[in-house]
Amino acid sequence: MRILILTSAFLVACGGTSPAGEGITHDGGMLRPPVVAGRFYPGDAAGLSTMVDSLLDISGVQHPAGDIIAGVVPHAGYVFSGATAADFYGAIEDVDYDAVVLIGPSHHVAFNGFSIFDGNGYLTPLGEIDVATDIAQRLRESHPSASFIPEAHESEHCLEVQLPFLQKVLRPGFRIVPIVVGDAGPDELKYMAELILAEAYNQRILVIASSDLSHYPTRELAEEVDSLTVEAVLNGNMNAFLEATSEEHLPRGISTFACGRLPIALVMSYTALYPDVTPELLSMTTSAEFSGDDSQVVGYASIAFGTPEFDPSGWSISPDGRDILLEIATASVYCAVEGEDYCLPDELPDELELPRGAFVTLKRNGQLRGCIGSIRPVEPIAETVMRMARSAALEDPRFIPVTEGELQELEYEISVLTPLQILDDWRDVVVGTDGLIILGSGGRSGVLLPQVPIEQGWNREEFLEGVCRKAGLNLDAYLGDVTLYRFQAQIF
Repeated sequence: MRILILTSAFLVACGGTSPAGEGITHDGGMLRPPVVAGRFYPGDAAGLSTMVDSLLDISGVQHPAGDIIAGVVPHAGYVFSGATAADFYGAIEDVDYDAVVLIGPSHHVAFNGFSIFDGNGYLTPLGEIDVATDIAQRLRESHPSASFIPEAHESEHCLEVQLPFLQKVLRPGFRIVPIVVGDAGPDELKYMAELILAEAYNQRILVIASSDLSHYPTRELAEEVDSLTVEAVLNGNMNAFLEATSEEHLPRGISTFACGRLPIALVMSYTALYPDVTPELLSMTTSAEFSGDDSQVVGYASIAFGTPEFDPSGWSISPDGRDILLEIATASVYCAVEGEDYCLPDELPDELELPRGAFVTLKRNGQLRGCIGSIRPVEPIAETVMRMARSAALEDPRFIPVTEGELQELEYEISVLTPLQILDDWRDVVVGTDGLIILGSGGRSGVLLPQVPIEQGWNREEFLEGVCRKAGLNLDAYLGDVTLYRFQAQIF
């Protein structure tokens, strides 16, 4: 047990009713004031600074290897969960992050989707932290379930309590993207993860899920249940985690496995998009270790997600991986045409387990015979190629299904798509290299692959006009208030 002597006592083990704060005007924008200062943590700058320094100093956790891209951190009063939180924050001390995406549950307001803060900054007793307003705006405009619900942020403590730690450990200049999650399904979580990754393509981003674990069981039951919850996180399967922590599996005496269950799932979905991610449990405790009350406790854990491949621009499929994907595509088409089922090999390289979008193109005598693909990385690349190959052979509406007599004459081309990247300036589009996605008003969107402008003989402006046309927008819409993403294709 870790014993921490503090000069102030804060009786907040998890959440509770907090006074609502009101946004104030500052330089033309809204600042969100601290609303749990003096309750969850000291309300004066000197006391808060001393307390956070003390928590960081007593942390004895060995820092994980690699670049930390995400984490799960508790959000109770510092006297209860501060030491556990400090184990994570000590691991990122002095790292130069451009932005921190903070994702937490809504404890006080029920709503669907995501509430992304629309203001200039958050205040703490240690000062102001700027909001990455450009990132926040793009996420709100790009995700159909995202908006700004002021009430979701006014009295919510789960993001606020992370800020003093960030102010202490990170180099100056970082910005935050505060996101409160209401009710969201797996597909909504995955799409938000993809959009956050698009922001991380050209800048260093940290994603934090703010969550406590089990609420109000005995200490013995909490330790048992929390171990299973953490194990589900470390296993890395978001769908399996959501199933294991669903309400129907709650034992008697526990109100939730994790109040930030959906933020944790979003972080799991985000980190699944990176190669070679290693989740690591840094520490796990309960409120009983600091309160002495074993009868009704709250569980806490700090988990870090590290990777040696922080930069998505360096991701590509190896030559051996390409050969395996071509074998999968060929076998899938043969089995589909011959009316047989095809199963993926039992063992595949890790790189083929990564979720990626892909297109499979079939040609016969140099002429297109079928092409079907998936832009979004909704499943492992090997499975995507298997399904798209079958669909290209049998389901492309432009062609009759491939026949057995054609099998020996088919040529196979696979396009594995990179993650989406924000396109800040349309003049940066590289014709023949970039594919384009445009998101306009009213949810209208359009997609064109990198090959299209080459096949059509288009220049950059004609390519941009083409994707606008595909979305049903004015041809010059790319010059206005739209969001543009680009991606590349590794073709083999």
